[in-house]
Amino acid sequence: MSTYLPSALSEENSLRLHSFTRWMSPDLLQATTDFCKNIGLLPIYAECASEGRTRYLLWHPPEGTHYEVRSGRDQARFEAFDKTNAERGWPLLSLHISEERLHSAVWISPEHYEVAASILMTYGISPAQRYEE
Repeated sequence: MSTYLPSALSEENSLRLHSFTRWMSPDLLQATTDFCKNIGLLPIYAECASEGRTRYLLWHPPEGTHYEVRSGRDQARFEAFDKTNAERGWPLLSLHISEERLHSAVWISPEHYEVAASILMTYGISPAQRYEE
């Protein structure tokens, strides 16, 4: 059984306010993530708003970085993705839980975790944490 500490946002960081993508409706998400992937950008943080829109904080990761991004999932679906990624050794990088209890998460290959976590901290976002019980 795992417990999770979501990413925390520093209120003082104005850089983050100008760095997110615009809020996107669900019908734009796949096209947006495909486009970002094709130009080498990785969402390292995702969050859902109450009206079902999603936004990302993007990063250009080092070559060879592997990752998985899932946004707007219920807790059971999030935990299934987390279990799969934990089994392959990928740490949970970031986690946002909306007011509607929708989970948006990013997992990353372990050799690139520290760099990605330091990028998050630049934007005033703490990495998420998974605790095994």
